[in-house]
Amino acid sequence: MTRAALFEQAGAPLRLAEIEVASPGPGEVVVDVAATGVCHSDVGVFSGKLPAPVPLVLGHEGAGVVAEVGAGVDDLAVGDHVVLSWLANCGTCYYCQRAEQHLCGRPRTMLGAHTLPDGSTRMSLDGTPVRQFCGLGTFSQRTVVPAGAAIRISDRVPIASAALLGCGVLTGFGAAVKTGGVRVGDAVAVIGCGGVGLNAVQGARIAGATTIIAIDVHTDRLALATRLGATHTLTAGPDVVKQVQRLTGRRGADVVIEVAGRQETVDQAVAMARRGGTAVLVGAGPGVGVVEVFNNVVMSGKTVKGCLYGSAYVKRDIPQLVELYERGALLLDELVTETFGFDDIAKAVDYCVGENGARAVVLS
Repeated sequence: MTRAALFEQAGAPLRLAEIEVASPGPGEVVVDVAATGVCHSDVGVFSGKLPAPVPLVLGHEGAGVVAEVGAGVDDLAVGDHVVLSWLANCGTCYYCQRAEQHLCGRPRTMLGAHTLPDGSTRMSLDGTPVRQFCGLGTFSQRTVVPAGAAIRISDRVPIASAALLGCGVLTGFGAAVKTGGVRVGDAVAVIGCGGVGLNAVQGARIAGATTIIAIDVHTDRLALATRLGATHTLTAGPDVVKQVQRLTGRRGADVVIEVAGRQETVDQAVAMARRGGTAVLVGAGPGVGVVEVFNNVVMSGKTVKGCLYGSAYVKRDIPQLVELYERGALLLDELVTETFGFDDIAKAVDYCVGENGARAVVLS
């Protein structure tokens, strides 16, 4: 048995309950979740904007300690500190063989059906299966995941900071460095400076961009963006395209990273990219499109790229991010702007719904 926060109806309060967690099957591990971030995707399901089956344990940005290993698991041991990821790629498919592990079909079951890759769940309540969000379900004090979804890290990384590596940091950093291909001397604009956008700012800084423009409506987030590497900050509004052009010699940005996920910000992202530049779409959801492709993209030679999970290969990239953190290049602790105890997980969700700070982290 373990305690979990159950999502049972859109908009209804999460219900704390004791649920059953099964023993790990072959190739699986049990993880005691020590910390979980509250991500925008969790809020999307909670509010009803993103459909999901119920009952469901939300949460997909977590870190913890391995409590038990299943048969065939030889690269993890009880006591290991791990970051959890829904991108447990297979390693053998067409995409994995092309070093495009983020496009592997295996973890898409975890992402879409909210089960483990075989379509089952290890959580239940009174005999009724409980789905695990993104195949993880980190709004629980214990979970069972594929061994490939648990990435071992140094126990020197504070657990609250480590949790953010599993989604917000990996996605934002990768959007700039992997998907956007930011180069030394580039001008980069980031639209939306929540947990993902702030890490796109960091990625741009670490990649060597010399002009980094952070755009948001919240002054506290813009202040944090400056701390993380932004050279300029702009308050979001209808004139930001012109402001970006003024800051970039009237060319526009080499790379624009859109994280806000609104039609108007997607339009702005494409417009503020220079001729031949790249617009990376991270936040755009269903129904959001690129307007007038011929004039806005074709005639200006721009590239519009979708970004899934920062184009990550988690087994390689999470350890690299930890190394950057330990060298002082990647800032993690500053991203944890509020912490909550497990009993107050509903308050943590409300904190995120209100677009406060960078990330709320729930500690078990």
